[in-house]
Amino acid sequence: MKAHQLTLNDYITDVLTNLNNEDIKITADGTAVTMAQSHIDILHKNDDGFITVAVKKKNSWYQYHYKGEELRKNIGKLLSIDDLNLYISPNSFYKPFRRIENVRKLNSLYIDMDYYNMERFKNLTPDEIIYLLDKDYFKKRVPEASFIVITGRGIAIYWLIEPVPYLVLPLWNAVQKFLLNELQEVGADPKSIDAARVMRLSGSTNQKSGQPTEILIYNEYKYALREIQEEYMPALTPYVKNPCFKRRGRKAKIVKMFTLYSLHHARLMDLVKILEMRQGLCRSKDGEELETGQREVMCFLYRYWSCCFTKDPKKALEDTLEFNRRFACPLDENTVRTQTRQAEKAYEEWLYNEFNYKSKKDRTKEEEETFKSLKSKRKQYKLLGYNYTNKTLIDILCITEEEMRELITIISEKEVKRRTNIRTNEHNKEKFKKLRRNENGLTKKQQEKIDRLESVQDLKDKGYKQKEIAIKLEISIRTVKDCYKELRFRRRK
Repeated sequence: MKAHQLTLNDYITDVLTNLNNEDIKITADGTAVTMAQSHIDILHKNDDGFITVAVKKKNSWYQYHYKGEELRKNIGKLLSIDDLNLYISPNSFYKPFRRIENVRKLNSLYIDMDYYNMERFKNLTPDEIIYLLDKDYFKKRVPEASFIVITGRGIAIYWLIEPVPYLVLPLWNAVQKFLLNELQEVGADPKSIDAARVMRLSGSTNQKSGQPTEILIYNEYKYALREIQEEYMPALTPYVKNPCFKRRGRKAKIVKMFTLYSLHHARLMDLVKILEMRQGLCRSKDGEELETGQREVMCFLYRYWSCCFTKDPKKALEDTLEFNRRFACPLDENTVRTQTRQAEKAYEEWLYNEFNYKSKKDRTKEEEETFKSLKSKRKQYKLLGYNYTNKTLIDILCITEEEMRELITIISEKEVKRRTNIRTNEHNKEKFKKLRRNENGLTKKQQEKIDRLESVQDLKDKGYKQKEIAIKLEISIRTVKDCYKELRFRRRK
């Protein structure tokens, strides 16, 4: 066997890079392998993206990327390596690179619970903390979990969702932040809400505690992301339905947070797109493409927006270094670290903004004084941190009108008007189509509503419960509840 010819670190690398090799023997416990396969199936069944597997051996960290079936079939080979911490990405990626901009499908919401670090809960067993969550949190402050992984020290809670693409990432992130806020008092880890995060795999062993990692399945029902948002974060609903929605008065904190998450994510995607369109080159003020120019400022912006979006400065730096490597002439890594260090300091300042706190009383006295001091120095700005206008970004990045057509948010007023005109014309066409009615004198939407009500009534008469009806008709529980109300109202009439 190859293990005798290689050092342990070389062997781990060899297994990761040659996972399909039939010469690699499986010696792991069958129950552990089955548990790991169940974990992979629940998260990634029918997922066509790349799944990241990360391995930690003492101070060494390795990661590799696989398709779902390949990983499921061969996971026992990784479980057979002794004294290994094994992790998996709950979400998948377009490319074999674990970065925010490469997210393909968001399959679940998740929170790591490090309750053992809290004085009140450090002596509780996983069963006791799960009982507490069942009693005081699930179905009250947060949705019921789909499954829980007992990680050998703490627990990780998962809520399965109907897979959604990366475009929904700002909403996904806002819901993650909401779950974190609700569960932080029982040990929720702020670093665990990154969409590109890896989490401990069931069936593996936690090498710190020596305890096995187990999975506890509640149910395999998949929530619609909007279903959770509408039920637990109703203030966001109009902004999710219409990004241009405006309401008089002060915005709720959750709305401010969602708006900024959307902006930071869009800015990140635009930076990546600019680098891609220029094929790793920079652009001078006169439009000439060069190997040098905006590398430092682009790396700085990437690191800052990545910090604000993921709230994980360490991961943001790793991703910034990777972003730098995509330039035709990359900067030296030490230069990137030093020239973009101020981005992390600006992020630390950004954290003092009010919407990053559940309530004002959550600020310590020292934090409140720091906030006031920072605010007094930056009176002309609404928010702490760096708040660049589109005009400034277009100027420093030398973005052309042609490039703007491919971007999401770093665009000029002229480009905004162009898009508005296109949208208005399309809206008018769509409006005309909706005026068309069927033989019953109903619009398509009205007919669909009647058909849905009839289907719900039929299944209800057959004894189906609300959750079963939702699964059968592939609609959200909220929609089923609305149908019930409509049916009751019609009976009264």
